Amino acid sequence: MTPASISRRVDTTRIADYLAESPLFACLAATDRLALAGKMRPRHFARDEIIFHRDDEAGHVFLIAAGTVKVSVPDDAGHEVVIALERGGDVFGDLALFDGAPRSATVTAITETTALALGRTDFMSVLERNPDAMRKMLGLLAKTLRRSTGHVEDLVFLDLPGRVAKCLLDISEASGTDQVDLTQEDLAAFVGAARVSVNRVLADLESRKAIRIARRHIEIADRELLKSDVRY
Repeated sequence: MTPASISRRVDTTRIADYLAESPLFACLAATDRLALAGKMRPRHFARDEIIFHRDDEAGHVFLIAAGTVKVSVPDDAGHEVVIALERGGDVFGDLALFDGAPRSATVTAITETTALALGRTDFMSVLERNPDAMRKMLGLLAKTLRRSTGHVEDLVFLDLPGRVAKCLLDISEASGTDQVDLTQEDLAAFVGAARVSVNRVLADLESRKAIRIARRHIEIADRELLKSDVRY
């Protein structure tokens, strides 16, 4: 066995171990994860690079190794609406695994991002012989839909200060840090409001010492104060 082949085998094993930490792939047998790991290819995306557009042909699912991406769709006026943020360990483009339809949203890297790409055909060849894994994955898709429904409820029932505060809290809790790597423009798209309106809310939060605003991120300084703004 050559050094190159040994290196590839080690890399494949590491990828398989990483797959075991992802809910989407953890339900597969270890041998299946190892087989898929050998077919995954690393992809690197620069900050603000579009990974794919809405209505693009879909052929791959992506597992994020490092970085953060935003999932967005246009509203009736053509403005961007951010519907989800995905980060290390998350999967995006997974709907393509099941229906092969065009992309339903645009995905953009908001930080430098490394992801592992897997072809739909390779994935389905493993999944079709594992009905128990198929059932678990359908459950994960249902969970994703519920999360999207929760985001819609926030847009309907919370006022703008509440939406901004909840968005900052949710993203911070998901990432496990006080730093929210989101520009003010992206935040505005996520909460469904004009940037100037969101800027006023952020300025008020900063004056109250709930947050600190930097160029491309926002740091949470007082969680309890933010929570007090979330009133349904």
